Amino acid sequence: MEYNGTVYRPPLEAWTYLLPVTEGCTHNSCAFCNMFRDIPFRMLPLEALEAHLEETEQSMGGACGRIDRVYFVGGDPFALSAGHLLKRVELVRRHLPNAVTFTMYARTNNVASKNEADLKALAEAGVNDLYLGVESGLDDVLLRLDKGYTTEETKVQCLRLADAGIRHCDLIMFGTAGKGRGGECAEATAMLENETKPSRILATTMTAFVGTKLDRDIISGAFHPASERENLEEEKTLVERLDLPECWFWAAHPLDSVSLSGRLGTDKVKMLDQLERGLAHVDEWGIDRTSRSGTL
Repeated sequence: MEYNGTVYRPPLEAWTYLLPVTEGCTHNSCAFCNMFRDIPFRMLPLEALEAHLEETEQSMGGACGRIDRVYFVGGDPFALSAGHLLKRVELVRRHLPNAVTFTMYARTNNVASKNEADLKALAEAGVNDLYLGVESGLDDVLLRLDKGYTTEETKVQCLRLADAGIRHCDLIMFGTAGKGRGGECAEATAMLENETKPSRILATTMTAFVGTKLDRDIISGAFHPASERENLEEEKTLVERLDLPECWFWAAHPLDSVSLSGRLGTDKVKMLDQLERGLAHVDEWGIDRTSRSGTL
């Protein structure tokens, strides 16, 4: 299959079958992101997907029967209409009959574009575990990051997903509010997450990559980033405030200075201890979060 750009997937989908469904991102304006800058959004044709699936059958043979989870690749494949998504689920099932879960990146606004019947049909087809870029619980932060939606809009759409029976996995970032506002941001983000009840939270620490608006804002002095200590204190406050005992909390991205992973009900104390140890040594670390090469 011809695919333009880099194939990205959440770290927790490392062992999931990847199927390119779209290229690029419909929004492609977030201040911190450079993953899809030069890649126009495009829906890949069904014929290309079918050829890819046929190649999978030929190369994997009987092992295809063990594939039960499929990740739709792209910046936000959930931007496709329910009809287009259901056609792709049906196509996958013709080649991978034991696939039961179809997961992908999504944005708040492309959840909003689907009515209740659409969401229920997608849930019944196995569409689940949508990865939502929540980032922060503060509206002024989301505006500066150019996310394109508010916390209230995200809350409403997450509750609609829950009503339809679709789980969501929330992506959040430490340091988004900047110097001196980590505690405020942690409180607001915890409140939002406790209300929307994600099945998983994936957290990373905001880093400015070359070519992003965030990097330009830091260089110009328009934005003053938080220190590494502030980032860890924000994370500690967030973990303390989260009341989601069944939720899996993952903050083990290469950009995170302290690696955490566990269930908030049984592993919270252990994770808080890890953060305390990190705070005891943070002044020894020379972590540069500006003008970095690479991508998220």
